[in-house]
Amino acid sequence: MLVGVFFLCSTLFLAQCRTSSYQVKGIADKVWTYSQTHPDGFTLDIRTMSEPTEGICVAYAATQNSHSRDQLPKVISHALSHNGYVGGWLNTSDSLYYFDSDRIFPEDSLSAAIRFAKENGQISVFVLSTYTEIVVDSTAKRR
Repeated sequence: MLVGVFFLCSTLFLAQCRTSSYQVKGIADKVWTYSQTHPDGFTLDIRTMSEPTEGICVAYAATQNSHSRDQLPKVISHALSHNGYVGGWLNTSDSLYYFDSDRIFPEDSLSAAIRFAKENGQISVFVLSTYTEIVVDSTAKRR
């Protein structure tokens, strides 16, 4: 009986991993397609595949320097286990399109957003309602 319980638990665990992997791949495919039609950048709630219209968007350090289709699943996995937001943006200085997992703060929480940005080595935050970038640390180096 113990072997049967172990087998059942192992099967359920493997099924969950497989489903999760398929889910991440499917979302990554959708985000990649979305990025192709938004060359200047975007912020996307990957739970609803919709763009939030307000808030202060700040990237997590954990997904820094993700700029290829192959790196997108890492970004999606991070976003799914955190706040569910993914951003994409074109860095004009190196001509690379970057993807990152994002956290969105209420627009009346600029100081908290800036503190989080600095903790995560970010150069700026982005106000979604006004499409405004606010530089928080021009000396920060992207990780």
